Amino acid sequence: MHIDRDGNMELTAEENQDLMDQLDIAPADYDDPPVEIESLGTEDKVSRFQATNTRTGKSVVLVFDLLDD
Repeated sequence: MHIDRDGNMELTAEENQDLMDQLDIAPADYDDPPVEIESLGTEDKVSRFQATNTRTGKSVVLVFDLLDD
């Protein structure tokens, strides 16, 4: 995963599938998944995001290390 210059989160196909599985997103919803992603902040070179299935309320916290430019 990385975040582009515009602040958009980009996941690999494998990372995206893993997230869909963790949030119990049905394959029929893959084109327009009911997922909301919220930044929880950055501290000590670590960024945290909460991804939530807006239909079920199930959520996971995604943790990523920041890389130096």
